[in-house]
Amino acid sequence: MFMEERQKDIIKKLNQTGRILVSEIQKRYQISADCARRDLRVLESRGLLQRTHGGAIAVQPKEIYPDLTYNPVDIEEVQTDYLAVARRAVEYIEDKDVIYITTSLVGYYMAENLPEDVSVTVLTNSVTVAEVLRKKMNVSVILLGGAMSHRGHCHDYYTIQMVNNIRINKAFLSHTALALDFGASIHDPAGVAFGRAVMKNSSMNIGLYPSKKIGKHSVHAVCPITDYDLLITDSGVSEDFLVQAGELGVTVETVDGKGA
Repeated sequence: MFMEERQKDIIKKLNQTGRILVSEIQKRYQISADCARRDLRVLESRGLLQRTHGGAIAVQPKEIYPDLTYNPVDIEEVQTDYLAVARRAVEYIEDKDVIYITTSLVGYYMAENLPEDVSVTVLTNSVTVAEVLRKKMNVSVILLGGAMSHRGHCHDYYTIQMVNNIRINKAFLSHTALALDFGASIHDPAGVAFGRAVMKNSSMNIGLYPSKKIGKHSVHAVCPITDYDLLITDSGVSEDFLVQAGELGVTVETVDGKGA
């Protein structure tokens, strides 16, 4: 089989399954690992796939616009990549910490998986996250109030004033999208000032970004990627992203997003 035929067949299989491994390409086409990786690099340069650790995934849309009434509790099927990121995040929580938990799905999973052997104070502007946390006796919840959006969280002037009066040890944040050039971004401009206020008042800012959010843009920039002290993502992340993030001095941890 000629190289062009092989690469077309790789894309055909990738579009059917959503993911392909270097080892699969080796076995299927009887080629070396270096040759398989070269094929993936060529196909990625054409915008036909996104390389990951050990393989590639299908290309996804570059822009993200969440539904206006989206709420994590509405997601019936467990998203294992988000859950894996959340479980790694809770490992950074220490006894007596004051933490902020993001309103997103990964924050919802964090709330569900908070350890019971530590006493923590949690700030959240999500009524959904607060509802999960109120049942945990080892957690003190500070609900950051204000005008509530249709998604069930607050981020207006009153919410920001509350944040400005609290010192946070660790903020766990996850915005709509994250890119090397545009940083963290969201679709609603009202949340920009709130996100920046949280980061300003936190000693450590930890970005929780499953690979589905990485390499994409929303509309309004919240912060450059270098503002994070740590990024946690899953193993589906692009190899190029990891290399370029490292060149910027950004610490990135990856977790297995399949077996959470």
